Amino acid sequence: MEQWIREYIRASGAPDIISLRAVLTTTPPDQLLQLMTTIRGNKSYTALLLAISRGHPQVAHLLLTPLRGIADELLFEKLENYRRTALYWAVEKGDSELVELLLHTVSSGKKYELIVEKDRVGYTALTEAAWKGYTEIVEILLISLSVEQRVSLLNIQTISLETALHKAAYRGHTSALQSMLTSVPPGRVSALLSMKNDDSMTPLMEAESEGRKETVELLKSWKQPVLAVHVATFQRFAALHEVDRRKTKELTKLKEELVESQRQIVALQEVDNHKTAELANQKEKLVEFQQQIVALKAVNNQMTTDTAAIMERLNRLDIYLRAPTDTDETGDQLHDLQG
Repeated sequence: MEQWIREYIRASGAPDIISLRAVLTTTPPDQLLQLMTTIRGNKSYTALLLAISRGHPQVAHLLLTPLRGIADELLFEKLENYRRTALYWAVEKGDSELVELLLHTVSSGKKYELIVEKDRVGYTALTEAAWKGYTEIVEILLISLSVEQRVSLLNIQTISLETALHKAAYRGHTSALQSMLTSVPPGRVSALLSMKNDDSMTPLMEAESEGRKETVELLKSWKQPVLAVHVATFQRFAALHEVDRRKTKELTKLKEELVESQRQIVALQEVDNHKTAELANQKEKLVEFQQQIVALKAVNNQMTTDTAAIMERLNRLDIYLRAPTDTDETGDQLHDLQG
């Protein structure tokens, strides 16, 4: 895994996804997080930031999936030049699935902090989504927050005192604008639409100056008594927020199951290593037994040879004893035992 991260940071192309998935399956989440945090490119780029900024969403998905709830520090990292987080880059690329994954990776208590992180000109992830007109991403960002957090987010201004509403109105992104306005209580909308940028322009004035007819009509409708449809749309955001909360719980459970699977894989690898060591030990013992058998055979062969030599001498002695010899003065026979 370490070698892969180094190669990915050094190279510019996307890696082999199948091979990467196989490596990640056997890499514990805490080890993966440590490697991704410590191994950096020449501008302190992490593999995650490069994957998102280079437009490699599959790589980012694979890296993030095991890290839910433990990668807060990594997610708040910023590229040096633009001062943008991984979430900002995912929004800039228009990758709604990756935005959702990042929001479910960061700890619940840090979600709002991640969304309101600014780049060098004061853009948040929502500001960028509003500027690009990514309505789906606007809604994903907003439904992940509480009502008060949404209001606070819509009040954030860039260095030019522009809000996300200013950006959407200027570009004529009516759908994104509608989603932002209906995500907060109707009674809070008037104050948001009254905010002015450093040119003393409100969102409505920005839309009028650019000739965004449809956007102007939408914004003017909010100057009238709030319609029931607006209230109903706000209730839709409340329901979507609850769905998002349940999804976070489900993803947390899946992450725990993934960690348990990885733990089992590591345990099986340890068992396999232990069995391999035992087999190697048994093989050494078998070789030793074979050597002992060979030595015993050699001893046995020597004993057989020695026994045959002794038997031959005994036979010769027996034959010699049976042969006639001279007698001594007592009449006993004399035997020459020298033979």
